[in-house]
Amino acid sequence: MPTSLSLRLAESQDALCISGLATQVFLDTYAVDGMRADLAEEALSVYAPKQFQQRLADPHRTLLLAERNGHLLGFVEVAQNTRAPQAQLAQGLELVRLYVQRHAHRQGVGQALLHQVENLARAQQACCLWLTAWAENHPALAFYLAQGYDVVGTTAYEFGGNAYANQIFCKTW
Repeated sequence: MPTSLSLRLAESQDALCISGLATQVFLDTYAVDGMRADLAEEALSVYAPKQFQQRLADPHRTLLLAERNGHLLGFVEVAQNTRAPQAQLAQGLELVRLYVQRHAHRQGVGQALLHQVENLARAQQACCLWLTAWAENHPALAFYLAQGYDVVGTTAYEFGGNAYANQIFCKTW
C-alpha cells in the first residue's frame, strides 16, 4: 500500500537524485523528436549533480522535494533576487523549475509543491510568484493556468544556438 506524499527541504546529499530526475524530466519535455547535441549538452551541464550542489548551497535558493515511499517524484526550485524578464516581477520570487516525473503526473505532486512555494513566497513577503514555461509544453501551461496563474508576457530560453519561446506566468496575492 503506498504511503502518502511527503515534502521536505532538499539537502546536499540529495543532489544526485535531483540531478537524475531533472535530467529525465528535461529530456522527456524537450527531446520529443529525439536527441540532439544541444539538448544533451544542456541536460548534462545544467542538470549535473555538481550544479545542484551549488544551488543547494546558495542562500537565495530553496529546493523542496516530493517523495513517496522513499522515492523522489518531483522537486521545485525557487530563487530570490533573480533578474526578472519584466520590471513588475522584480520584487517577486522566481519559480525556477517545477519538475515531476511523468508517471507521477496528475497525482497532486506538482500541486503540493506549488502550494508550498506559494506559502514560502507569501511568508517572505514577495509580491508574487513568477515563472517561465516553454510555449510547447502544453500540459505545464494548462497546469499553471488551472492553478490561478496569469500569462503576463513572453520571453525565450536559449541554449545551443537555439531559442525556445517561453510564456511568463505570475500569481499575485
